[in-house]
Amino acid sequence: MRSIPGMFFVLVQFACVGFLLWTGPLIAWPWPLLLLEAAGGALAVWAIGTMGLGNLRATPEPAEGARLVERGPYRVLRHPMYTALLLATASLVATRFTVGRLAVAILLLLDILAKCSYEERLLTTHFPGYAAYRARTWRMIPFLY
Repeated sequence: MRSIPGMFFVLVQFACVGFLLWTGPLIAWPWPLLLLEAAGGALAVWAIGTMGLGNLRATPEPAEGARLVERGPYRVLRHPMYTALLLATASLVATRFTVGRLAVAILLLLDILAKCSYEERLLTTHFPGYAAYRARTWRMIPFLY
């Protein structure tokens, strides 16, 4: 069942991404930013492919019958799709930097951090092995966070 907090996090996330796409280019440039955007896209594809469409949800609540995925990028990161989103949006903000776009990117970051905390509480309750998985993986940035 989707919760009000979960739907709120998703609404803020989609609004921020929509704003960034509406106010700037879809393709980052110069080439180092394009590589950063491509890395985010590749990580997203890898994470979605590893997780499988049956486990995929926009809201943080686990799907009925979901399984804990611990392979692919999930061996190292608990939230590789959030990492991918932040990499891609950071490249787009840097491509066409304004204070407003930076503020929206910061709002997106704060939303994702809050969504991660909420999601991890739900996953700890849903999956008996999640606490052990959480102890051996990074949240979003290897060796840092």
